[in-house]
Amino acid sequence: MNYPYKIVIDSHIHLDLIYKKNNNKLLEWMKIQKYIPVSWAFAEDIETLSDLKNYLKTQQDFIKQMNDRGLKSFFLSGVHPRNIPDDLKPCHIKEMIMPFLDNPFCLGIGEIGLETGSSKEKEIFEAHLEMEKYILEKEKCIGIHTPRNNKKETAGKILDIMDKYPGLKPAAVIDHCSLDIIGRVLEKGWWAGITLSRIKTGFRELAEILDKFPDKINKIMCNSDSGTVFYDDFFNFSDSRDFSADLRQRLTCNNTAEFFKMIF
Repeated sequence: MNYPYKIVIDSHIHLDLIYKKNNNKLLEWMKIQKYIPVSWAFAEDIETLSDLKNYLKTQQDFIKQMNDRGLKSFFLSGVHPRNIPDDLKPCHIKEMIMPFLDNPFCLGIGEIGLETGSSKEKEIFEAHLEMEKYILEKEKCIGIHTPRNNKKETAGKILDIMDKYPGLKPAAVIDHCSLDIIGRVLEKGWWAGITLSRIKTGFRELAEILDKFPDKINKIMCNSDSGTVFYDDFFNFSDSRDFSADLRQRLTCNNTAEFFKMIF
């Protein structure tokens, strides 16, 4: 499917956190640039299950507010591995997340995954994945986090867990992929996300990845993963003459729209 050129879809951002820092200025810029954010759940200062529930409700309300103000935007709901409070149990996940999946702005579950690979993180991660039946029935997606530290080892643990859920392959993206893990992600049939920023993946590494996996480009999407700081590398890539226009459109719009089943 062809999508309008120069629509830019940021497949992973934390719009609520960015908005706190930039407020209306960034909102207006995104509207002008036709920049569509997909905001993944991640909160600051989560200490209890109550904090987590309040945050997820606030996130949902915030995205509705952004759409009401003219910024087409979407969200994923879920428990980031760095947001797991002591009193959260796997049995809480389905009851807590299911209501958000009926929201028209909610594209699925995320940001979930592993940070350290602890047993508690694995239990919470799998509790989300156990919702596979509902995710597929509702045509939703899953956004999966890989950490900066011990990335190769922890990504391996994530992929081992994901092997139990092969039915999710069309609906799950494993994000923050670097050159040393993206090969295994793509070979196993998962979608791969690449975060373009000065603290994650730069244009040179991106070019290496694309050169190494030319037959997998249709399963890759790029993003900014902007949180407290807005990284413009992703947007700059959408205009970079170092890459072909067709490639830029695929990685900043078409592939993401296809994955999230967006219709324009």
